[in-house]
Amino acid sequence: MEIIIGRDSQTRQLSVIKDGKSKLFGQTGSVPMDVSRHHISLQPAGQGKWLIKNLNEQNVTFVNGIAVESKTISENDKVELGNSHYLFQWAALSEPKVETVDISLLKRVWEDYQQNEIAIRNQQKINGLWASVPLGFSMFGGIIAGVAPDIREVALVFTGIAFVTFLYGLYKRSQDNSTVELKENQERFELKWVCPKCKRPLTCYRSYTILSQSDACPYCKTKYKK
Repeated sequence: MEIIIGRDSQTRQLSVIKDGKSKLFGQTGSVPMDVSRHHISLQPAGQGKWLIKNLNEQNVTFVNGIAVESKTISENDKVELGNSHYLFQWAALSEPKVETVDISLLKRVWEDYQQNEIAIRNQQKINGLWASVPLGFSMFGGIIAGVAPDIREVALVFTGIAFVTFLYGLYKRSQDNSTVELKENQERFELKWVCPKCKRPLTCYRSYTILSQSDACPYCKTKYKK
């Protein structure tokens, strides 16, 4: 394994190239121009040691204040790059800590939202059925009155039932707050359907199944623990 250390040409941050992947370290503009883009290489030398090498003869590198071309060092040694003595920080080699956040609570948020939605929709269907019940009784009473005039009293009974159920249906519809309940359910869901870390809405994921297929928050990039 060889790690290439140098200056990023665009941001003038410290560039660390490891396994073909580059990352930047430090503040923008913090690395002097006398540090080259590929200034030194570091190779593990065992027992916590590193072999440091200048990558071209124009580069200047100091270890504990002494200019070197190649030397075995440890992380206790002071490494400076360029004639401006830019101090190399060993922390640049450490892997960034990956923060994770548990999203199992969002599964419950989604399930509650779905259950409430289904319950409200089912109640809407039941209320809708009351509109057809009076029509059924009325039609049945009319058929009886037509085919059996001698039992017209029975037809009147069915007509009365139709009228009563019609009134009850009107009452049920007057008490129907399903539209408001659906809106409130949606609002409660959206208030809770947020990243546990940055609290930004996760409306881009319209179900827990889709959310669970994501590895991290699309905003703060915190890794998700399912």
